[in-house]
Amino acid sequence: MIDTHAHLDMLPEELFKSTIGCLESGDCPEEIPARLEAVITVGCDKEEIYKALSITNRYEKIWCALGFHPYEAEKVTQEDLSELEKLLAEDKVVAVGECGLDYYRDLAGKEKQWKLFESQLRIAKELDLPVVVHTREAEEDTVAILKNSGVGKGVIHCFTGTEKLLKGALDLGFYISLSGIVTYKNANDLRELAKKIPLDRLLVETDSPYLAPVPKRGKRNAPYYLFYTLKFLSEWLKVPFDVLERITTANAVKLFEINPF
Repeated sequence: MIDTHAHLDMLPEELFKSTIGCLESGDCPEEIPARLEAVITVGCDKEEIYKALSITNRYEKIWCALGFHPYEAEKVTQEDLSELEKLLAEDKVVAVGECGLDYYRDLAGKEKQWKLFESQLRIAKELDLPVVVHTREAEEDTVAILKNSGVGKGVIHCFTGTEKLLKGALDLGFYISLSGIVTYKNANDLRELAKKIPLDRLLVETDSPYLAPVPKRGKRNAPYYLFYTLKFLSEWLKVPFDVLERITTANAVKLFEINPF
């Protein structure tokens, strides 16, 4: 298993230590009968990008994506973007993000979000890096900006969108990442859309410490709980667990160009 999106710096110490043990020695909790091969930790504000990079550089099987979340659009300066571009050149940084658009809360103006998103997409294109896209209640603008950017590789992280977003992202060559949300009782629409994701474009993530899947919902999430999301999808999509595990792992290796084996 590869957890393609986690915030390891936010994990409680106990969960962080157990995640490292799971990665380094396969010493996962007994209830997790699968191997956690790698984690991509994400830094998406001015402080977290350094925390994510520090963790990445300490552990062999952790890589990172660095960028600025749309909620940061009122705070990020040109100097911050220049510093980000320097950090993105480091060896174990594999993507730009999470970046994108979020109109759900009025924490940053739309125009500033557009500008910040476009700036990060330009950097991604220049450095030939994939982008990790966050989009919430902003699907049409997200697809339009992605299309105009010319960036042809990336992932819609924690997908909970509509069929229109799914088609738009797939047409652009993007992957679709599902989180523990797909296991929730009220996620019927998402489950139906999951059937329309080509297996060679499917990724899985925890977004830990958030969004723990059933049966851990309500608790702090950890990367090895990815097992429950994969198990659910295996049953829902009628794909054997070992096959789905192998496919999603191969997809992550291909998109992020990592070698955890």
